[in-house]
Amino acid sequence: MLALVRRVPVLAVIPLTIGVIAVPWWAWTKSMDFTTPPSEAQLRRIRADAAAALSKPQRDKPLNSGEDLQREVQSPIKPPPVIDPGDPHAPAPLDAFRDNADKGAKALIELAVHLEEQSGNARALLAWERVLDSCKPDDSQRAAALAGIQRLRPSVAPWAADPLTKPLVLEAAVNQPTPPPALEALLGEVARITANSSAGLVKFVPRVDLPDQQKEKEKAKPKPKPKPKPKGKEKVPAEPPAPPPPPPPPRPPLSLQILADGESSASTGMIELTLPEDPTELRREILRGVYRLVASQIAATTELNPPDPLAETDDPVPALSARITRLCWADFGKSLQPADRP
Repeated sequence: MLALVRRVPVLAVIPLTIGVIAVPWWAWTKSMDFTTPPSEAQLRRIRADAAAALSKPQRDKPLNSGEDLQREVQSPIKPPPVIDPGDPHAPAPLDAFRDNADKGAKALIELAVHLEEQSGNARALLAWERVLDSCKPDDSQRAAALAGIQRLRPSVAPWAADPLTKPLVLEAAVNQPTPPPALEALLGEVARITANSSAGLVKFVPRVDLPDQQKEKEKAKPKPKPKPKPKGKEKVPAEPPAPPPPPPPPRPPLSLQILADGESSASTGMIELTLPEDPTELRREILRGVYRLVASQIAATTELNPPDPLAETDDPVPALSARITRLCWADFGKSLQPADRP
């Protein structure tokens, strides 16, 4: 290649270079006017051509159905939601949009989508929650609401809890004097998970209830022998003493309840659980038990829709924060607080 370049005469290279530049200029550029502005007629023609080109839809394939034709002429501007969204960024109470539940799950879903598009995530989360706790959604609407709650909960700040509200006690009772080694630590972890799932609305403290060893010792003591009767006149036999009350039923291996601390405290009631040896299985068993207690208490004490029961394969951790709405958590906590609370 180098030898070929050396053979081209310089006198031939110069005219060829000039020709490469001059021929396109003479053929296409010489008659163009780059300095004179276009006339008004030319501008109108250019605008009309540009508008026609931009308004013409670009399709990879021709219209082949009435649905495609309808979609082609549909306006990109969405109509406003049926429910007034208000200011997307304004604060709202925890029971916001509950008065609009009679408009149905579909209207609340449209409202939630609209608020998300306006970056009003806090109000959108409230609308998604009303679909679950205040409407009667079908399976697809329930799935959409759960997905919306799981999507928005991490981006919304925890709710400001009532500072006068006392923590609830998450109590596990066992039937042996020495609890399993991992029980206390797992119960504390479950209490933290449950409090976080309520968005800070309810606080929990763990407590392990062991059998009363003193009562067990008293039961094991032999009964004293009856004293001999004194000699003398025979007395009329007194009525036989009432039979002692039946002994309490034996404790199950593990029982769980949530209650307010105090003498006359309200409780969710006890449920019996298994006591697996594997710490992972024990943690899952306690979490599922907490979900059952909260769901049953909501169903018994509030007018909100109770959470759906867990399937055997469901993970209880996301269910505690997604299936149980923050309004349900707030009403659950109030149902166990003493009536004389200030």
